Amino acid sequence: MIGKVNSGEASREIKIGYDNKEHVGRIDIKKVITDTENQEIVDNLMMIYLTKEKIPNPNLANPNVHISVISPKQFTVLIDSRLWFTNEGAVIGLRSGESWDQVDYFSINKNDANYIKEQIEYQEV
Repeated sequence: MIGKVNSGEASREIKIGYDNKEHVGRIDIKKVITDTENQEIVDNLMMIYLTKEKIPNPNLANPNVHISVISPKQFTVLIDSRLWFTNEGAVIGLRSGESWDQVDYFSINKNDANYIKEQIEYQEV
């Protein structure tokens, strides 16, 4: 029998951040969800990101929330995104290059946006 021992260390972390009102460009991390704490939330968020639909650049201002998916074991950022919640759902801006100068935009439906809001405990300001 061959297997891999689980060390209890997270292989995925979802970091939830918001723009700092006093320091432009600074993101304050308010919540971290790991696959060791809640595999279901991590899996569902990944499925939402996999089923998003590409849209043209919507030219939006400041995002409502920043969501990153990290692999702490590999010290790698897997997903670096910004979300803008809309009446129809949400727009996801996914960094597609080395900086935020290269961004691809996608939409998700209202149910998926509401799921994300619930899991990250989003509160409109």
